[in-house]
Amino acid sequence: MRRPRLRLLPPDPLRLVRWAPLLAASIGLVLLLRCGTASPFYVGLLLAVIAFGLLRLFGPARVRARLHAQFPVAYVLLLLGVWAVGLHVLPQHPATPMALLAALLHTTTLYVFFFLQRSPRVAARQSWVTLGAFLAVLLPRSWMSRDQGGPFDGWTLPLTLLIAHGTLILALRAFSEARAALAEEQARSRLLHDLAHRDPLTGLANRRALEQDLAGHPRRTGALLAVIDVDGLKRVNDSLGHAAGDDLLRRFAGGVARAVGPGGRAYRISGDEFALLIPGPATPDLEDLVETVAGEVRRTYPQAGASVGAAPWQPGESGGTWLARADRAMYRHKERDRSSTQPEDLN
Repeated sequence: MRRPRLRLLPPDPLRLVRWAPLLAASIGLVLLLRCGTASPFYVGLLLAVIAFGLLRLFGPARVRARLHAQFPVAYVLLLLGVWAVGLHVLPQHPATPMALLAALLHTTTLYVFFFLQRSPRVAARQSWVTLGAFLAVLLPRSWMSRDQGGPFDGWTLPLTLLIAHGTLILALRAFSEARAALAEEQARSRLLHDLAHRDPLTGLANRRALEQDLAGHPRRTGALLAVIDVDGLKRVNDSLGHAAGDDLLRRFAGGVARAVGPGGRAYRISGDEFALLIPGPATPDLEDLVETVAGEVRRTYPQAGASVGAAPWQPGESGGTWLARADRAMYRHKERDRSSTQPEDLN
Protein backbone atom coordinates (compact mmCIF):
# COMPACT_ATOMS: atom_id res chain seq x y z
CA MET A 1 0.00 0.00 0.00
CA ARG A 2 1.45 3.34 -1.07
CA ARG A 3 1.87 5.95 1.60
CA PRO A 4 0.43 9.35 0.80
CA ARG A 5 3.22 11.81 0.13
CA LEU A 6 3.55 14.79 2.39
CA ARG A 7 2.66 17.94 0.47
CA LEU A 8 4.18 21.16 1.72
CA LEU A 9 2.18 24.30 1.06
CA PRO A 10 4.14 27.13 -0.55
CA PRO A 11 5.00 29.88 1.92
CA ASP A 12 2.92 33.04 1.86
CA PRO A 13 5.36 35.92 1.19
CA LEU A 14 3.06 38.48 2.77
CA ARG A 15 2.78 36.46 5.96
CA LEU A 16 6.55 36.12 6.14
CA VAL A 17 6.94 39.88 5.74
CA ARG A 18 4.40 40.51 8.50
CA TRP A 19 6.36 38.28 10.87
CA ALA A 20 9.76 39.75 9.98
CA PRO A 21 9.73 42.82 12.31
CA LEU A 22 8.67 40.77 15.34
CA LEU A 23 11.28 38.09 14.74
CA ALA A 24 14.04 40.58 13.94
CA ALA A 25 13.28 42.68 17.04
CA SER A 26 13.25 39.58 19.26
CA ILE A 27 16.60 38.37 17.91
CA GLY A 28 18.07 41.87 18.20
CA LEU A 29 16.96 42.20 21.82
CA VAL A 30 18.53 38.85 22.72
CA LEU A 31 21.81 39.83 21.03
CA LEU A 32 21.94 43.22 22.76
CA LEU A 33 21.31 41.71 26.17
CA ARG A 34 23.77 38.86 25.69
CA CYS A 35 26.53 41.13 24.41
CA GLY A 36 26.03 43.63 27.21
CA THR A 37 25.68 46.52 24.74
CA ALA A 38 22.08 47.40 25.50
CA SER A 39 21.01 51.01 25.93
CA PRO A 40 17.64 52.12 27.30
CA PHE A 41 16.72 53.65 23.95
CA TYR A 42 17.51 50.58 21.83
CA VAL A 43 15.93 48.19 24.33
CA GLY A 44 12.80 50.33 24.59
CA LEU A 45 12.52 50.60 20.80
CA LEU A 46 12.88 46.85 20.34
CA LEU A 47 10.30 46.19 23.06
CA ALA A 48 7.94 48.60 21.29
CA VAL A 49 8.40 46.71 18.01
CA ILE A 50 7.79 43.38 19.77
CA ALA A 51 4.65 44.68 21.53
CA PHE A 52 3.36 46.17 18.27
CA GLY A 53 3.99 42.90 16.42
CA LEU A 54 2.33 40.74 19.07
CA LEU A 55 -0.76 42.93 19.15
CA ARG A 56 -0.92 43.05 15.35
CA LEU A 57 -0.67 39.28 15.03
CA PHE A 58 -2.47 38.00 18.14
CA GLY A 59 -4.43 40.90 19.61
CA PRO A 60 -8.22 41.44 19.51
CA ALA A 61 -9.69 41.50 16.01
CA ARG A 62 -10.44 45.21 16.06
CA VAL A 63 -6.94 46.06 17.30
CA ARG A 64 -5.34 43.72 14.73
CA ALA A 65 -7.22 45.38 11.88
CA ARG A 66 -6.23 48.88 13.00
CA LEU A 67 -2.57 48.03 13.61
CA HIS A 68 -2.36 46.14 10.34
CA ALA A 69 -3.54 49.25 8.51
CA GLN A 70 -0.93 51.36 10.34
CA PHE A 71 1.88 48.81 10.05
CA PRO A 72 3.84 50.36 7.15
CA VAL A 73 3.83 53.89 8.57
CA ALA A 74 4.63 52.70 12.09
CA TYR A 75 7.48 50.52 10.88
CA VAL A 76 8.93 53.33 8.75
CA LEU A 77 8.85 55.68 11.74
CA LEU A 78 10.47 53.09 14.02
CA LEU A 79 13.27 52.41 11.56
CA LEU A 80 13.79 56.12 10.96
CA GLY A 81 13.95 56.62 14.71
CA VAL A 82 16.70 54.02 15.02
CA TRP A 83 18.49 55.55 12.02
CA ALA A 84 18.33 59.12 13.35
CA VAL A 85 19.31 58.26 16.92
CA GLY A 86 22.15 56.00 15.80
CA LEU A 87 23.58 58.67 13.48
CA HIS A 88 23.05 61.80 15.54
CA VAL A 89 22.40 60.93 19.20
CA LEU A 90 24.31 57.73 19.98
CA PRO A 91 26.94 57.53 17.24
CA GLN A 92 29.61 56.20 19.61
CA HIS A 93 27.47 53.61 21.35
CA PRO A 94 28.73 50.01 20.84
CA ALA A 95 25.31 48.85 19.65
CA THR A 96 24.91 51.65 17.07
CA PRO A 97 26.62 49.90 14.10
CA MET A 98 24.40 46.87 14.55
CA ALA A 99 21.31 49.09 14.93
CA LEU A 100 22.15 51.10 11.78
CA LEU A 101 22.82 47.95 9.78
CA ALA A 102 19.53 46.42 10.97
CA ALA A 103 17.65 49.58 9.96
CA LEU A 104 19.20 49.48 6.49
CA LEU A 105 18.41 45.81 5.99
CA HIS A 106 14.87 45.91 7.32
CA THR A 107 13.97 48.88 5.19
CA THR A 108 14.11 46.44 2.28
CA THR A 109 11.39 44.44 4.07
CA LEU A 110 9.21 47.52 3.86
CA TYR A 111 9.78 47.81 0.13
CA VAL A 112 8.70 44.20 -0.33
CA PHE A 113 5.61 44.80 1.82
CA PHE A 114 4.65 47.85 -0.25
CA PHE A 115 4.88 45.94 -3.51
CA LEU A 116 2.96 42.95 -2.15
CA GLN A 117 0.14 45.13 -0.86
CA ARG A 118 -0.09 48.08 -3.24
CA SER A 119 -0.24 48.75 -6.94
CA PRO A 120 3.20 49.09 -8.59
CA ARG A 121 2.88 52.88 -8.92
CA VAL A 122 1.76 53.48 -5.32
CA ALA A 123 4.32 51.02 -3.92
CA ALA A 124 7.13 52.65 -5.89
CA ARG A 125 6.13 56.10 -4.64
CA GLN A 126 6.02 54.94 -1.01
CA SER A 127 9.37 53.17 -1.37
CA TRP A 128 11.06 56.24 -2.90
CA VAL A 129 9.65 58.44 -0.13
CA THR A 130 11.01 56.02 2.48
CA LEU A 131 14.43 55.95 0.83
CA GLY A 132 14.40 59.75 0.56
CA ALA A 133 13.65 60.06 4.28
CA PHE A 134 16.61 57.82 5.16
CA LEU A 135 18.90 59.82 2.88
CA ALA A 136 17.64 63.11 4.34
CA VAL A 137 18.51 61.92 7.85
CA LEU A 138 21.90 60.64 6.68
CA LEU A 139 23.13 63.60 4.58
CA PRO A 140 23.93 66.01 7.48
CA ARG A 141 26.09 63.33 9.08
CA SER A 142 27.75 62.59 5.73
CA TRP A 143 28.56 66.27 5.20
CA MET A 144 30.02 66.73 8.70
CA SER A 145 32.08 63.52 8.46
CA ARG A 146 33.17 63.89 4.83
CA ASP A 147 36.87 63.79 5.81
CA GLN A 148 36.55 60.83 8.14
CA GLY A 149 36.92 57.17 7.26
CA GLY A 150 34.31 55.39 9.39
CA PRO A 151 31.80 52.96 7.84
CA PHE A 152 28.99 55.48 8.29
CA ASP A 153 31.04 58.57 7.46
CA GLY A 154 31.48 60.56 4.27
CA TRP A 155 29.63 60.18 0.96
CA THR A 156 30.18 56.46 0.42
CA LEU A 157 27.16 55.36 2.46
CA PRO A 158 24.54 57.69 0.90
CA LEU A 159 25.74 56.84 -2.60
CA THR A 160 25.72 53.13 -1.81
CA LEU A 161 22.29 53.42 -0.18
CA LEU A 162 20.89 55.31 -3.15
CA ILE A 163 22.28 52.87 -5.71
CA ALA A 164 21.54 49.62 -3.83
CA HIS A 165 18.08 50.52 -2.53
CA GLY A 166 17.17 52.38 -5.72
CA THR A 167 18.06 49.34 -7.80
CA LEU A 168 15.99 47.13 -5.50
CA ILE A 169 12.98 49.45 -5.82
CA LEU A 170 13.26 49.47 -9.62
CA ALA A 171 13.55 45.67 -9.68
CA LEU A 172 10.57 45.27 -7.35
CA ARG A 173 8.52 47.62 -9.50
CA ALA A 174 9.37 45.68 -12.66
CA PHE A 175 8.49 42.40 -10.94
CA SER A 176 5.26 43.88 -9.53
CA GLU A 177 4.20 45.22 -12.92
CA ALA A 178 4.92 41.84 -14.52
CA ARG A 179 2.91 40.10 -11.79
CA ALA A 180 0.01 42.54 -12.23
CA ALA A 181 0.08 42.02 -16.01
CA LEU A 182 0.09 38.24 -15.52
CA ALA A 183 -2.84 38.42 -13.10
CA GLU A 184 -4.76 40.61 -15.55
CA GLU A 185 -4.03 38.18 -18.40
CA GLN A 186 -5.14 35.23 -16.29
CA ALA A 187 -8.37 37.04 -15.38
CA ARG A 188 -8.97 37.81 -19.05
CA SER A 189 -8.32 34.18 -19.97
CA ARG A 190 -10.76 32.99 -17.31
CA LEU A 191 -13.36 35.44 -18.59
CA LEU A 192 -12.91 34.30 -22.20
CA HIS A 193 -13.06 30.66 -21.11
CA ASP A 194 -16.22 31.39 -19.15
CA LEU A 195 -17.80 33.19 -22.12
CA ALA A 196 -16.91 30.28 -24.40
CA HIS A 197 -18.22 27.60 -22.03
CA ARG A 198 -21.21 29.25 -20.37
CA ASP A 199 -24.68 29.99 -21.68
CA PRO A 200 -25.30 33.74 -21.28
CA LEU A 201 -29.09 33.42 -20.83
CA THR A 202 -29.25 30.82 -18.07
CA GLY A 203 -25.75 30.91 -16.61
CA LEU A 204 -25.40 27.14 -17.08
CA ALA A 205 -22.49 25.50 -18.84
CA ASN A 206 -23.05 25.17 -22.59
CA ARG A 207 -22.69 22.37 -25.13
CA ARG A 208 -18.96 22.97 -25.60
CA ALA A 209 -18.44 22.57 -21.85
CA LEU A 210 -20.50 19.35 -21.90
CA GLU A 211 -18.40 17.91 -24.73
CA GLN A 212 -15.20 18.74 -22.85
CA ASP A 213 -16.56 17.26 -19.63
CA LEU A 214 -17.60 14.10 -21.42
CA ALA A 215 -14.17 13.79 -23.03
CA GLY A 216 -12.44 14.08 -19.64
CA HIS A 217 -15.14 12.46 -17.51
CA PRO A 218 -13.84 9.83 -15.07
CA ARG A 219 -15.93 6.86 -16.17
CA ARG A 220 -17.61 5.16 -13.25
CA THR A 221 -20.25 2.49 -13.08
CA GLY A 222 -23.61 4.13 -12.56
CA ALA A 223 -22.66 7.48 -14.12
CA LEU A 224 -25.69 8.88 -15.89
CA LEU A 225 -26.16 11.38 -18.71
CA ALA A 226 -29.62 12.84 -19.22
CA VAL A 227 -31.04 15.03 -21.98
CA ILE A 228 -34.10 17.19 -21.22
CA ASP A 229 -36.30 18.91 -23.79
CA VAL A 230 -38.47 21.79 -22.58
CA ASP A 231 -42.02 21.59 -23.99
CA GLY A 232 -44.29 24.56 -24.54
CA LEU A 233 -41.57 27.14 -25.22
CA LYS A 234 -42.95 28.12 -28.65
CA ARG A 235 -46.45 28.66 -27.26
CA VAL A 236 -45.08 30.89 -24.51
CA ASN A 237 -43.05 32.87 -27.05
CA ASP A 238 -46.05 33.26 -29.36
CA SER A 239 -48.55 34.21 -26.66
CA LEU A 240 -46.45 36.14 -24.15
CA GLY A 241 -43.34 37.20 -26.09
CA HIS A 242 -39.72 36.12 -26.18
CA ALA A 243 -38.92 37.82 -22.86
CA ALA A 244 -41.37 35.43 -21.21
CA GLY A 245 -39.80 32.52 -23.08
CA ASP A 246 -36.38 33.55 -21.82
CA ASP A 247 -37.76 33.76 -18.30
CA LEU A 248 -39.20 30.25 -18.65
CA LEU A 249 -35.80 28.90 -19.67
CA ARG A 250 -34.06 30.69 -16.80
CA ARG A 251 -36.56 29.28 -14.30
CA PHE A 252 -36.15 25.79 -15.68
CA ALA A 253 -32.34 26.11 -15.68
CA GLY A 254 -32.33 27.24 -12.06
CA GLY A 255 -34.58 24.37 -11.09
CA VAL A 256 -32.52 21.61 -12.69
CA ALA A 257 -29.27 23.14 -11.43
CA ARG A 258 -30.59 22.98 -7.86
CA ALA A 259 -32.14 19.54 -8.29
CA VAL A 260 -29.06 17.84 -9.73
CA GLY A 261 -27.37 18.07 -6.35
CA PRO A 262 -23.69 18.08 -5.39
CA GLY A 263 -21.40 16.34 -7.82
CA GLY A 264 -23.77 16.69 -10.75
CA ARG A 265 -23.73 19.40 -13.39
CA ALA A 266 -26.41 20.98 -15.56
CA TYR A 267 -25.94 22.30 -19.12
CA ARG A 268 -28.00 24.16 -21.71
CA ILE A 269 -27.00 22.48 -24.96
CA SER A 270 -29.41 24.16 -27.42
CA GLY A 271 -32.41 26.50 -27.50
CA ASP A 272 -34.76 24.37 -25.38
CA GLU A 273 -32.56 21.38 -24.55
CA PHE A 274 -30.69 20.78 -21.33
CA ALA A 275 -28.37 18.03 -20.16
CA LEU A 276 -27.47 16.63 -16.76
CA LEU A 277 -24.26 14.78 -15.97
CA ILE A 278 -24.59 12.79 -12.74
CA PRO A 279 -21.52 10.88 -11.56
CA GLY A 280 -23.33 8.09 -9.71
CA PRO A 281 -23.49 5.52 -8.31
CA ALA A 282 -26.60 6.83 -6.53
CA THR A 283 -28.70 8.65 -9.14
CA PRO A 284 -32.04 10.39 -8.67
CA ASP A 285 -35.29 9.39 -10.40
CA LEU A 286 -34.93 11.72 -13.36
CA GLU A 287 -38.57 11.67 -14.44
CA ASP A 288 -39.66 12.73 -10.95
CA LEU A 289 -36.87 15.33 -10.83
CA VAL A 290 -37.84 16.89 -14.14
CA GLU A 291 -41.54 16.76 -13.38
CA THR A 292 -40.92 18.53 -10.06
CA VAL A 293 -38.99 21.29 -11.83
CA ALA A 294 -41.58 21.55 -14.59
CA GLY A 295 -44.35 21.73 -11.99
CA GLU A 296 -42.63 24.72 -10.36
CA VAL A 297 -42.32 26.44 -13.73
CA ARG A 298 -46.00 25.72 -14.58
CA ARG A 299 -47.07 27.89 -11.66
CA THR A 300 -46.00 30.83 -13.82
CA TYR A 301 -46.28 29.31 -17.30
CA PRO A 302 -49.04 26.65 -17.44
CA GLN A 303 -47.94 25.62 -20.97
CA ALA A 304 -44.56 24.41 -19.70
CA GLY A 305 -43.54 20.76 -19.65
CA ALA A 306 -40.48 18.63 -20.27
CA SER A 307 -39.35 15.29 -21.65
CA VAL A 308 -36.27 13.51 -20.33
CA GLY A 309 -34.16 10.59 -21.44
CA ALA A 310 -31.12 9.13 -19.70
CA ALA A 311 -28.34 6.75 -20.60
CA PRO A 312 -25.91 5.10 -18.16
CA TRP A 313 -22.30 5.05 -19.23
CA GLN A 314 -21.14 1.93 -21.02
CA PRO A 315 -17.46 0.90 -20.94
CA GLY A 316 -15.57 1.77 -24.10
CA GLU A 317 -17.99 4.31 -25.58
CA SER A 318 -17.06 7.86 -26.48
CA GLY A 319 -18.68 10.97 -25.09
CA GLY A 320 -20.44 11.61 -28.39
CA THR A 321 -21.94 8.12 -28.43
CA TRP A 322 -23.07 8.48 -24.83
CA LEU A 323 -24.77 11.81 -25.60
CA ALA A 324 -26.47 10.33 -28.70
CA ARG A 325 -27.93 7.48 -26.64
CA ALA A 326 -29.29 9.89 -24.04
CA ASP A 327 -30.77 12.05 -26.80
CA ARG A 328 -32.53 9.05 -28.37
CA ALA A 329 -33.89 8.09 -24.94
CA MET A 330 -35.31 11.59 -24.57
CA TYR A 331 -37.09 11.37 -27.94
CA ARG A 332 -38.53 7.98 -27.02
CA HIS A 333 -39.93 9.57 -23.86
CA LYS A 334 -41.37 12.44 -25.91
CA GLU A 335 -43.01 10.06 -28.39
CA ARG A 336 -44.44 7.97 -25.55
CA ASP A 337 -45.97 11.08 -24.02
CA ARG A 338 -47.41 12.14 -27.36
CA SER A 339 -48.96 8.76 -27.97
CA SER A 340 -50.66 8.84 -24.58
CA THR A 341 -52.19 12.31 -25.06
CA GLN A 342 -54.00 14.20 -27.77
CA PRO A 343 -51.42 15.14 -30.43
CA GLU A 344 -50.41 18.75 -30.30
CA ASP A 345 -47.55 21.01 -31.26
CA LEU A 346 -45.32 21.01 -28.17
CA ASN A 347 -42.70 23.32 -29.61
